[in-house]
Amino acid sequence: MSFKRLKRAVLGVAIAAAVGASAAFAGCTIETNHPRAQITVEFNGTEYVMEYTLYRNMYPQTVRHFIELAEAGFYDNTIIHDYSTTDWYGGGYTYDEPAYTDAAQGDALDDYLNDSDYYKEDDYISLFQSGALTPSVYTDYSYNEDGEMTVSEEDAYHTLIGEFSNNDHNIEEGQRSAEFGSLKMFYTEKVIEDIAEAHVFVKTGGGQILEHDYAYNSATSLFSIQVGNSTSVNATNYACFGYLSGDDDITVLEDLTEAIADYIDDEYNSDSDFVSPVTAVVDRFENIAEPASSVEYDVPKAAIVIRSVEIIGY
Repeated sequence: MSFKRLKRAVLGVAIAAAVGASAAFAGCTIETNHPRAQITVEFNGTEYVMEYTLYRNMYPQTVRHFIELAEAGFYDNTIIHDYSTTDWYGGGYTYDEPAYTDAAQGDALDDYLNDSDYYKEDDYISLFQSGALTPSVYTDYSYNEDGEMTVSEEDAYHTLIGEFSNNDHNIEEGQRSAEFGSLKMFYTEKVIEDIAEAHVFVKTGGGQILEHDYAYNSATSLFSIQVGNSTSVNATNYACFGYLSGDDDITVLEDLTEAIADYIDDEYNSDSDFVSPVTAVVDRFENIAEPASSVEYDVPKAAIVIRSVEIIGY
């Protein structure tokens, strides 16, 4: 099929609209606008349990993707692999305590993150290929017998549609900004040689098929937790799909950040001493952007571990 430029459209989401009448998860029969997740983070031998409210009514594809990964146990026993005082990034690397400790003590965390035993890109691809993850990004499109645009599962790409305003996904009313504790589905910057040809076809939560730039539709499993009051990872460029459910959960995250700050004060001179700068290879399975790109991470020398992500309400 020859490449055909389609008129770009705005992805609008009305928060009053019902999301759906059936669920594919855990035998549930009704999908609510606000599923709930419980995230357990461990640091220095103490667990911190936080409940999150997910905004499916605003970010349906992103929330479904996160739930599917959580239900598959993908996030369990993973690490915060990139640390700052404003945002923590996770969802890409398994935690092995002895190996991680040895790597941190030996200044070899770059070896850890580039070891196939610990990076989870191949696990993610296996999940996608097994059908456990619902596609939303496609390499091509066609028309059905009624003249309507459609996409085929055989043309599905393994990444996630970007549900944020810079990708023309606009919330009509009620959108929250990035704030302390926010969950954001994250994508690494892509190295793309021919930007003019780097287009994909996305399937919106409302079933529309639209052409969009690939770079904004390239998230997989990575997400960030905002731990500062401000951030460069704002809601215009990343789907800000989850928020701490209540004051008690805010307090738990505050306790965790304070525990890390106290640990740094006791063991290190500064935040910069607490982390190891690491160059990691990512995007090994790319077929649109440059494969096997390198990124820079600040990896904590004392592991911040995501022990579990559980969906506790649908």
